[in-house]
Amino acid sequence: MSSYSLAQTDNAIEKTKIGLFKTKAAYKKCGITMTNAQFFKLIGEDSNMSEFVKPLAINYMGDALLTAASSVLIFWPIGEHIAGNDDPNWTLAYIGAGCALLSIPFKKGFEKNADKAMKFYNNGYQKVAVDFRLNLNANGLGLAMKF
Repeated sequence: MSSYSLAQTDNAIEKTKIGLFKTKAAYKKCGITMTNAQFFKLIGEDSNMSEFVKPLAINYMGDALLTAASSVLIFWPIGEHIAGNDDPNWTLAYIGAGCALLSIPFKKGFEKNADKAMKFYNNGYQKVAVDFRLNLNANGLGLAMKF
């Protein structure tokens, strides 16, 4: 009698796009799509990834606080209007829209730092030697190498 078993040994993290228009970045490990909070928890529990915890925490918390504030500030006057108030304070909605706009750099910062953490994790806890980027400065547009 013979038998064999198969096991998945690939623990790499991969980046995917989710959402209605495939615009939101998400991270998958072992075929399971993680939320930003789950990705942050995964990185935080790994002692080799300690240098990525603080930047991810700052960006995650900044995004979470501004998104929550924008939701409350935008929907408060809308709820008042639905409840019958003919003159709700629409300034709150404008401030909420500003908070939503301010959360965008935190979202992008989280994605950028999560990409760095993902590359570090997938490379076996070794830094990538060279990173090429387009750079715009006073001398013009060029290709920049980061070591």
